[in-house]
Amino acid sequence: MIKHWYVLLADLIMKVCSFKHTLLLLFLISYVGLTQAKEIVPEDASFSIWLKKDFSPEEKLFKQIRSSLITGEEVAVTGKLNIPFDPEVSWCGITLFQAGERPLRYLSKRNSLEATINRTISKLRERERFNQFHLKDSKRTRILLEVVTEETAVEFDDVTANKFSPNRFEPGITGMKLKHKDGSVIFYMPTDATVYSHLSLTHALNYIAKKTYIGKKTNKISKRIELLEKEPYRYFIIKSVSFISYEDSIIPLYRGYPVPIDDSDDNILRTTRKSVDWIMGNMGKDGKFLYYYDGVRDTVVDHAHPTRSENNLYYNSLRHSGGTITLLRMYELSKEIKYLVAAKKSLQFIIDNLRERQLQGEKAYYLYYNEKAKLGGTGVALVALMRYYMATGDDRYNETMAGMARHLVSQIDDNGEFIGYYIHRDYNGGKPIINPSDAIKKQLFSFYYPGEALMGLALYTREMQLPEHEEDAIKKASMKAMDWLVKTRPVKYPNFFKPLPSDGWLMQAIEEWSLDSDFFKKPYLDFVFNDARKMIDHMYNKDNSPYYDYPGAFFYNYGDHAYVDGARAEGLISAYYLAL
Repeated sequence: MIKHWYVLLADLIMKVCSFKHTLLLLFLISYVGLTQAKEIVPEDASFSIWLKKDFSPEEKLFKQIRSSLITGEEVAVTGKLNIPFDPEVSWCGITLFQAGERPLRYLSKRNSLEATINRTISKLRERERFNQFHLKDSKRTRILLEVVTEETAVEFDDVTANKFSPNRFEPGITGMKLKHKDGSVIFYMPTDATVYSHLSLTHALNYIAKKTYIGKKTNKISKRIELLEKEPYRYFIIKSVSFISYEDSIIPLYRGYPVPIDDSDDNILRTTRKSVDWIMGNMGKDGKFLYYYDGVRDTVVDHAHPTRSENNLYYNSLRHSGGTITLLRMYELSKEIKYLVAAKKSLQFIIDNLRERQLQGEKAYYLYYNEKAKLGGTGVALVALMRYYMATGDDRYNETMAGMARHLVSQIDDNGEFIGYYIHRDYNGGKPIINPSDAIKKQLFSFYYPGEALMGLALYTREMQLPEHEEDAIKKASMKAMDWLVKTRPVKYPNFFKPLPSDGWLMQAIEEWSLDSDFFKKPYLDFVFNDARKMIDHMYNKDNSPYYDYPGAFFYNYGDHAYVDGARAEGLISAYYLAL
């Protein structure tokens, strides 16, 4: 599913663990990640040039279209429009959007744009649900105009999603036209990917198959696509130009999203605040956040757990701690007490899900949720509690944090390897996993958990006034773990390493620990810088991307769909600070 912009931004902010990281992350979002900065001109610069055009003729056209939809009077296209039109390929679609109603669309093709628009309006007015749309209210009913500008014939087996070629399916940029041997045509318009939250070719083909008899024949997506391939269709990759109304004006779209994006510092901070407010506004009475919302299906039941009821929704404890950190970060930025109040409410969920164990006669605590006690679950929870302490000085959780630190240290074995889980329902009968074999350690491996644990330990050791023997013990264990991660792990688990590094959390932890001179070691710094170089090498930029909005996003293999990742961005920020 495609995440909306505010969810992507929230994901980034959720993982921020220091004030300076927040400020630099805002800069990174502004100039690299989520916006199209003025300095970035992708390889395909034509859209950037087109976007600077005067769209007042299109705005006048939209006023005519709305009037024609209301009255039935035909549209007269005058003036030079910035919409390419080829009578051979330029199908025109008009879609109506209104809260509480399914989108209503009609497509047609004639020899001129004017004739095509008038034909489309005429047929749209005949649709059964047309009168449900309040077209006289421009704030209530919005109009999408989309005109096909290119089409490329392609064989089904040649359609690709991971290579830049004329046969590429790129969600939101390209669509598909299927022409049956009986003459009927099925369209999957480029904007459909955004409207229906599709992120892959599989999503698109499944959606297309459901428009045919195949949708009723089987619910299995792979089977639907297999049956679709056997049908006598000719396939075409299509591109389009699209605009959407906004009250009495219009907005050009790219990938189905409004452009250009305001990348000013003020707007980024305003957007961040709105994102955090959305997270806060959707908290439950129990302090939990709204984990998932699908605006297309209007449901909070997530696609990965479709059989769950709304009374038993899937939830993730690590992301809960991330949400808590988000609130605390915004409190530090704004000093608005509402964020602190919400953070304290969310902290109670963490406290309620801690379990106690004894370690050498002292209390230790670990986060237990979904029948699992994840190393990272306790690690990020400790980060959240530490962020609260650092923001307020409130010592009510000090003993709890001490117990969590003891548990994290206990998860480092004699060789320095972190054990990914203390409890896992599928291992050892759901009982604590003590001295696991190498085979079990491999199965419980995680790139993220050790960095999250070390981040919590770094903040705890640095910010708390600990007895010397306790501080020394944590530092010694953490250094042993860091040595293992940097030196031994690549040798023991080489097959887990991908072209794009996954150690954003560990990079941040090393930066936090580096404030202690004992940890300012060349092997640790080299690890961060080497991973940073690999991340930069696997980042789309203005010279290697054909898309206007790709620069700043990552890829595992060149040609992958853009991968937006907040933790890796923060890893790069840590590398930057360490390089100063």
